[in-house]
Amino acid sequence: MEKSKVNFDVDVDVCIIGGSIAGNYLACLLAEKNVNCIVIEEHYELGKPFQCAGIISQKILTLLDFPDDIILNRVHIAEIVAPNLVSIKMSGSESPVIIDRVRFDAYFGCKAQGLGVKYYLGEKYLKHWALSKTDVIIKTSKRIIKARMVVGADGPFSKVAAHFNQKNYVIPAVQARFEMKYPIDQTSMYFNPRWKELFGYVVPEKEGSVCRVGLATKNHPNKAFQLFLKKLNLSSVNQIDRQGGALPVGLLAPMVFQNTVLIGDSACMVKATTGGGIIMLVSAAKILAPAISLAISQKNFSHNFLYHHYERKVRKSIGRELKLHYIIRILLEALAPHEFNHFFHLYTTTSLQNVIREYADMDFPLKVIKKLFQEGTFIRYIFYLGFKYYRMIPKVFSILFK
Repeated sequence: MEKSKVNFDVDVDVCIIGGSIAGNYLACLLAEKNVNCIVIEEHYELGKPFQCAGIISQKILTLLDFPDDIILNRVHIAEIVAPNLVSIKMSGSESPVIIDRVRFDAYFGCKAQGLGVKYYLGEKYLKHWALSKTDVIIKTSKRIIKARMVVGADGPFSKVAAHFNQKNYVIPAVQARFEMKYPIDQTSMYFNPRWKELFGYVVPEKEGSVCRVGLATKNHPNKAFQLFLKKLNLSSVNQIDRQGGALPVGLLAPMVFQNTVLIGDSACMVKATTGGGIIMLVSAAKILAPAISLAISQKNFSHNFLYHHYERKVRKSIGRELKLHYIIRILLEALAPHEFNHFFHLYTTTSLQNVIREYADMDFPLKVIKKLFQEGTFIRYIFYLGFKYYRMIPKVFSILFK
């Protein structure tokens, strides 16, 4: 079949690949701008499979409007546990929310459909190619689609990104829900060399009821998870269900191509410190929607146009913060158990506690870092780490100035 003479089943402005929160929220924004778009989702039910700890900073309450009953809990204390099980408890102005992630994703999918967006569920994206400067052809497992633009919102293993030979560095994740007693207002993070790429976590859904327990690591995640459960004295008897997933880790990936853009996990819009990315992708979607609307009105879908109106703005708004998350992640991976203890001692005996309590931010760490560098105690600690781990300094600077 000649590419210039393709018979297509659907003709739209935008074809979004992926029906999780990234694709669903963007679809809502585009529909509100009267952009004709569709969503292709390989699963038959929106929001599933459930693959997320579901803890989000309180900013989500001002960024998005959704039903209150999607929020299962709010926590006020973060317990940080070192490899030798020494711990501190931190609190501040942040009160993160724990959400029902399945209903959260599905809500925005249903909202998009209510705004006129057509969803094709149980359908896989296969490939796409340019028909002209203003049109692309998308082939799925069930149909041929003609569109002005393709949006890859298809997760860490994005096939849209792979079309451009782009691949995320991905860490496998394991999570299970347990019936267990746990403080309702506290989440815990367990650091350990066995799962150094992130941390083990306990996130309570309800008091005395259900907690989400999980971790992410590159090497033998299932074995690491069993070790973590043993440390928590949890057994399979109390396990309700279990999920697997993957987290992209690294710096923001290129996100614009001719007639194509990426958003969310597919572009590595993920905080390397926590694996969370909802606040980041929501921020990016608020930039992308008007950029797409403008591209359609001007019939300009070039790389340069999309870079100027989307990628450049995203990198300016969240790129710097994501770099800081990545640098913090690198430092955390390097810390020995006694260095965690050293920081814990500084936190509990100096003014660092007050600074962190007042300025800490789950998503945008730049402000608290600036404040910490006004503290002599923190500066001396950083100089100590820099002297010990001097080989990491070139890598840190290369990330900052990349």
